[in-house]
Amino acid sequence: MSESGKAYAAINLNEGGRLFDLKLDDRPVIQEHEDFPYTNSSASAIMFPFVNRIQDGMYSFEGKTYQITCNEPSKNNAIHGLLYTRKFEVYKKQVSVKAAILTLKYDYDGTTQGFPFPFDFFVTYTITEKTALVKMKVINTGKKTFPFTIGWHPYFTSENLYESYIDFDCDEEYTTTDDRSITNGTKPHELNMPFQLKNHPFDTAYTLKNIKIGFHTPSYKLTITGNAAQNFVQFFTPATKNIIAIEPTVGLSNSFNNHIGLQTLLPNKTYKIEWNVEVETKN
Repeated sequence: MSESGKAYAAINLNEGGRLFDLKLDDRPVIQEHEDFPYTNSSASAIMFPFVNRIQDGMYSFEGKTYQITCNEPSKNNAIHGLLYTRKFEVYKKQVSVKAAILTLKYDYDGTTQGFPFPFDFFVTYTITEKTALVKMKVINTGKKTFPFTIGWHPYFTSENLYESYIDFDCDEEYTTTDDRSITNGTKPHELNMPFQLKNHPFDTAYTLKNIKIGFHTPSYKLTITGNAAQNFVQFFTPATKNIIAIEPTVGLSNSFNNHIGLQTLLPNKTYKIEWNVEVETKN
């Protein structure tokens, strides 16, 4: 917690190093919900080496087929990557009057079924009174190139989601299969910005023209920015009231097969990405 008490962050090392509680500028931004546990929500999960889903958990890369365990058995998909249930360790921490900085690390040995590519993963959280900066770094410690996408799965809270708005600049909306939530096409988006959420349900992905996403609630305005070259966002409104998932990513559902946003990382090379959350209090 900051000296003023206006900022607070809590991180769970045992659940993928996720940021599960966040207050900025004296406003609750991310909160836990008893009726929506992490096993169902994946709230604030770090999604790597893939985001969203892989259909049937199966993909091919450089002439070889791999099978990842399907951890979404109802739809027979692999979901949300491999890190979100792993135990991270504290790598470095620093606290000053202006900011608290915490770096976590996970060493992946490449022994999980379907992804035999070792890597070191770092996530750094920098918290100030009005901002939360999330930096991720991946180092390929193996001898082979591997495919990946990366993303973050936070749910943001509002005292009244009906009266809240989202605002972003995009070209198209991605459609998915109704039964398995797998990307199957695109269509022009039909949202007038800023878009009032009201009772509009979302489980929808969009291509972003730039990585700037706004979330306006009755008491605060939140802006997400980032530094990736290609950007997507996934919105999801669960049955739990007054929260919405706003998930910045570099790829989409089934990207290991449809290659939308798919990246590769060469041996001994490093990939870095960051997203910044900034809050402005309205009253």
